[in-house]
Amino acid sequence: MLKLNKISGSPYWYATGTHKTPEGKSTIYRESTKCVKRKDAEVWFENFKRHLDTVESKQADITFYEASVSYAKSKDSIHPEDARRIEVINEYFETTLLSKINGDLWNDFCATNLKGRVPDTCNRYRSNMRAILNYAKSNTPHQHINSIPLKEVVSAPPRYLNLDEQERMIDGYNLLLKPLITTLCFQGCRVGEALRLQWSDIDLDNRRINIWKTKNGHFRSIPMHKRVFEVIRGINRERSGHIFVTPSGKPYAYIHKPNGSPIKTAHTTALKQTGISNFKVHNWRSHWASNMALKGANTYELMALGGWRSASSVSRYVQLNPDSLSDAINRLD
Repeated sequence: MLKLNKISGSPYWYATGTHKTPEGKSTIYRESTKCVKRKDAEVWFENFKRHLDTVESKQADITFYEASVSYAKSKDSIHPEDARRIEVINEYFETTLLSKINGDLWNDFCATNLKGRVPDTCNRYRSNMRAILNYAKSNTPHQHINSIPLKEVVSAPPRYLNLDEQERMIDGYNLLLKPLITTLCFQGCRVGEALRLQWSDIDLDNRRINIWKTKNGHFRSIPMHKRVFEVIRGINRERSGHIFVTPSGKPYAYIHKPNGSPIKTAHTTALKQTGISNFKVHNWRSHWASNMALKGANTYELMALGGWRSASSVSRYVQLNPDSLSDAINRLD
């Protein structure tokens, strides 16, 4: 803490030590009071501390909008999905001072803007929020930042279909959607990745798919499954633009504004026809990864083919097949 002290060789009293602002930031000072008498120095000292509390607090606190603009300017580019989430966060916190943003306010944001979303989704928004707050803290003197807790994620067992259910589900969709569903089932693409595919992204001669627009921004080129090759080759229309289109021949609006399921009605119809329940459109990716793991695919193969960036993202699928570790354990003599 700050104290009044005499410094050797000087006639004046000095304010020395550490001062802690109301926001919790500590700063070391060594300031001359310019006062020879202690009584005068004490008056100066009290005024100095009040000044620090006022000035440092003002310097410390910036609005979230100011912080987000500064953060954006520091980046060469921001992934579209990150930019979209930051825009949503900014609409809510725009004029809020950073020191006022805490766990309670974050929960209010989630309840208002992310109602019904799974914890993983909330945590992705939190990652964008924390990136901006941490950047502000590293660049704004004395900025106070509160903790924003992660939402607890309870990992449910992967949802996948058996072979009979898989084939019945594919047959349950209308003919226009079967190529898309087959691609989701056998390539493991995210729905958005599949819907964004254009004819120029596939190589039918070499049976490869190039996925440029991904969730994490990482391009990947993957071999085409034989059933996907057959259904895409069988699409009978001009091979330009998007491969998968609506009945009117236009690209899905989901491509530009991911929100909900673009084929919810058709998927619901397929579920009713097959009697299958608790299986969402996005579960096709879980179905693919689960069956790949059960067929012996390892962590690297799932990451490379499915576009995951971390091993932890696919561990729950790999764990479905503990027998795949038999060869590994028996390598020892």
